[in-house]
Amino acid sequence: MKARSLKAAVAFYLESRRRLGFALESEGALLENLVKYAQQQGHRGPLTTPLALDWAQIPPSSCSPQRARRLLAVRHFALFWASFDPRTQLPPAGLFGSAYGPRRPVHIYTPDQLTRLLEATEQLPTEGLYARTCHTLLGLLACTGLRSSEALALQVPDWDPHSAVLTIRQSKFGQSRCVPVSLSAAKSLRAYLKTRAQVFAQPHDPALFLNPRGRALDYDQVRATFAALRQQLGWESLQPQPRLHDLRHTFTVNCLLGWYRQGQPELNAKILSLAVYLGHRNIRHTYWYLTAIPELLALGTARWASALSTPKGAAYG
Repeated sequence: MKARSLKAAVAFYLESRRRLGFALESEGALLENLVKYAQQQGHRGPLTTPLALDWAQIPPSSCSPQRARRLLAVRHFALFWASFDPRTQLPPAGLFGSAYGPRRPVHIYTPDQLTRLLEATEQLPTEGLYARTCHTLLGLLACTGLRSSEALALQVPDWDPHSAVLTIRQSKFGQSRCVPVSLSAAKSLRAYLKTRAQVFAQPHDPALFLNPRGRALDYDQVRATFAALRQQLGWESLQPQPRLHDLRHTFTVNCLLGWYRQGQPELNAKILSLAVYLGHRNIRHTYWYLTAIPELLALGTARWASALSTPKGAAYG
């Protein structure tokens, strides 16, 4: 292959990966910034390690994750492009530490807290179905583990009341999936849609969850409402402070805890099905929950120790 400029090489890399289904929004922006930096420096020829490291460290910042993310992006490109241009140099890995920093501690809601949260929505304004909308939305997040963005993107046709299945379309990483819901969640959704049809006979938007004006409920509205509910419930002082996204964490952890406590066989297969249900692109994102909660970590360690102590063949007998 004829040698390409760095700009053309980056463009080819991004196009090739995106055709495979990778969005590469942040990585693409970083690599395009690398190309601009190289042009400003008068760089010619293939990617070099000095160029990559100099770019990763500008603008001067004490934020190691920012430098690490730049380094990770340029390494992904270098690993790909080296097959086409062997002159490409691969910058060293891990020079600036983790690209994402430590995970933030999560709050796992107790059953009582979930009950109180849903009860608190009854104190919200009833105009335009808002209290019922928030109650149904938060309940759905708690019992399905959906991302907030996924729930807010739902449209009425995405709900199949006969099979009690939600269709999540083009979610994170461009993936779509079907999410079966529990009987109680299905009952709540049916009741909500019945009332929604009475309040908004001709809504302005096909979104499942509507704001008081009959348009799609947006994340900023939900976040502000949740913050008000958290303050009303006196949870501001809790550490870690409860977040909207922690409803997803709570759902996942409760699934895993239930399976471990029951001693479910074929646990790995169940975790794989949970990863698909949650829309995780990589199963390691699901396994992370095993280390997020002390009880889960202890149960997982005990199960692993038991497996190691079982004589070969005994587990299959």
